[in-house]
Amino acid sequence: MSLSEVVYRRYPPSLEQAGFIEHLWTVQAPGWPEPRREILIPNGRPSVVVNLAEPGARHDPLTGRSQVNGDTVFGITTRPHVLEQSGPSAYVGAQLRPWGLAVLLGTERLVDEVRPLHDCFGGRAAAELIGVLAGRGCGEAGARALEAFLVRHAAPLSARTEEVLCRAVTAVDTSRGTLGAGELAHHAEVSADRLYRLFKSHLGVGPKKFSELTRYYHFVGGLLSDARDSAALLAQLHGYYDQAHAAHDFKRYTGVSARSFQRLHNGIARLMHAPFLQAR
Repeated sequence: MSLSEVVYRRYPPSLEQAGFIEHLWTVQAPGWPEPRREILIPNGRPSVVVNLAEPGARHDPLTGRSQVNGDTVFGITTRPHVLEQSGPSAYVGAQLRPWGLAVLLGTERLVDEVRPLHDCFGGRAAAELIGVLAGRGCGEAGARALEAFLVRHAAPLSARTEEVLCRAVTAVDTSRGTLGAGELAHHAEVSADRLYRLFKSHLGVGPKKFSELTRYYHFVGGLLSDARDSAALLAQLHGYYDQAHAAHDFKRYTGVSARSFQRLHNGIARLMHAPFLQAR
């Protein structure tokens, strides 16, 4: 099976109350003759995922633990996970803004944790959502049903808190994780201590860790988008002191070397780094 047979689509939120959602997405593939593995790259965002076909498996290469990759909620990840799929796949998901779980789950941040959907929203609500999505299918209609479900379970943050977090996260994203804590606080118009407390409380990680994840994510994006770029050049472009520092972070967050990663079939990773795709 080739990458062209994997159908991945993104959809922007459509509801005014869905500001805690970054984008909705769907992915479908008819299945592979043998199990296929993809490295799930930490990107600093929590997600909600619903499975509409054969569930895959999710492996943590650092702990050796595995679990079903089905109907799940997970927070910001600071280490790699490997997704394995053999049968037909169909997933509908919502990538949240970094503080999205503070809106949906109150005190739960789930950093490096994956929870079943029913543990987070209750068995009855989860079953109803899965039933609705099964009827809508793995396309925009299903994505909109997931969006509506999440909005119904949302408890918005105060306008001031969301404004500060949005300014800081935008600064991190724009700089690709190269700004220091003082510079981020300046962009957010709060003290560095205040910004740290807000990040830990609403994201589950501090500004420094969030910036590291963002810098790493863009470094990996460079490897995926153009393998002709040297690792040394990419390291400089994405704010690393030297190539060795970049290589250390790559192995730390991905579990393999950059050279090994480029040899793997990371189709979904490449698609998720691609420009915004609208549904056809």
